[in-house]
Amino acid sequence: MTNLSSYQPVKILLPQRMVASIKACFYVVFEPGSFSCELTPDAFTLQITDNKWGDIGQVACIETHRGQTTLRFEPPRKITPNAVVPYKKLLQDECLGSRGKLADLLGQTEIVEATLVQALYEKRLERQQEFIIWLSNRLRIFGYRDLYPDDKSDNSSKIDEHFDFPIKGTPAQFSVMLRQFAQTLRAQADYQQLVCQILLPSSRKDAGSISPDANPVEVKLALGKSQISLHAHVLPSDGTLSGIYLNGDKKLWFLWDRIRDELEKFGWFSLPDIPEQSAPREAKPVSQPQEKLSPAEVWMSIPDIGANREILRLWHQGLTCEQIAARVGLTEKTVLNRINKLRKEFGIEIVPYRKSNFINKSKDRPT
Repeated sequence: MTNLSSYQPVKILLPQRMVASIKACFYVVFEPGSFSCELTPDAFTLQITDNKWGDIGQVACIETHRGQTTLRFEPPRKITPNAVVPYKKLLQDECLGSRGKLADLLGQTEIVEATLVQALYEKRLERQQEFIIWLSNRLRIFGYRDLYPDDKSDNSSKIDEHFDFPIKGTPAQFSVMLRQFAQTLRAQADYQQLVCQILLPSSRKDAGSISPDANPVEVKLALGKSQISLHAHVLPSDGTLSGIYLNGDKKLWFLWDRIRDELEKFGWFSLPDIPEQSAPREAKPVSQPQEKLSPAEVWMSIPDIGANREILRLWHQGLTCEQIAARVGLTEKTVLNRINKLRKEFGIEIVPYRKSNFINKSKDRPT
């Protein structure tokens, strides 16, 4: 077996590898639930869908000017009244508030439509946040553990993690490979105290020899009081499923990274194929102009600060300041001041004035 000190990972574009890792997170063993993804024409961007609520935005893998890879989450697309139709019954049962129900009883169709559009968008944003948390947990398995620096939920130096991981070959072959791999690692300073133990169902003692048809097989790799336990058993279809248990110091993640890289290096595991793209995108500073947006999405061109984007989105939909205020939880005067401030900062192309005939029409509109 090749010494790990001379091992170089397969040369794949960093954003391309991250996309492949995200795709791998949707393997059934990682329990994606109702989330699904589809690669867009831009090979480094994935469209994310919730089976219940539809489009919950996109996730783009981008390479920074420092050669690092990071993620950017795009919000769901703008919702039209027609797009609400498939979700109308579900929204009325789960999301239509007292104001919307009253408007429905009074036959105020316009208010009901606007309420349902807003409710569906908010539900999709909520599901996007749940997806981000799910994805961050799954990506740790593939070595991405510094993508969310604002996550302060766990500052402990200890971990107690469990996840399943699919591999090729039999449990016996897997255990032999791990034993040889552990011997190679012990030649390195950080792993001189690494202990490898192979256990069979019939005995809790270290197995000196392993039958080719042994199933299941447990391999324990211990560093002091920290331990990785790998329970491998044959799948009914094909291949082997290994249950991975990490208990002890957080540095076990690095040992798992070495094991995962070794599995990939020798074909025990492979990431999904992603089409090559010759020129990976580079993350643009916020101050630089973004891509040209359609008039319906121009509100996305301003920084996502507070309720600014939502106020501008509703303004472009034709809602009055009073109607916007009711939806974003601010006063009508605050909304008006915010719109004037945004117009002064970004110009009338982004925050247009209302035409006089539009204003007259809006006065007749029920509030």
